[in-house]
Amino acid sequence: MRFKLWPRFAFKGTPRKPAALRRKQQKERAAFPLLADQIAEQQPSEDEVMRKRAVDWKRQEKSSRKQRADKWREARCRMAAHSSNVAAALRHAWNYARYPADPHGACKRQSEISAPKGPIT
Repeated sequence: MRFKLWPRFAFKGTPRKPAALRRKQQKERAAFPLLADQIAEQQPSEDEVMRKRAVDWKRQEKSSRKQRADKWREARCRMAAHSSNVAAALRHAWNYARYPADPHGACKRQSEISAPKGPIT
């Protein structure tokens, strides 16, 4: 089956991210001017937020890669469940298709092809 590797991206801290965080925190303090000091005390520092975002980025990337791998496994199981003739036809259609090599697309195409066709009205 056609398979496209999913690229990995590292979390990059850019000057725009802390600047956006400062603007957000300033808006939160400006919304309640009488409580601005108390709000400022409760707001996390830029370093804390950037560290948390980096950790969240890694966790989210790991989770999305796992979901993608699970979907590929599902597509291969669906392919194996068909008879050899149907599986060969599905594999040929998949390998020469114009759409991207995406696991969700593979499962969708398999279900479209193998679904029983009702009467045309």
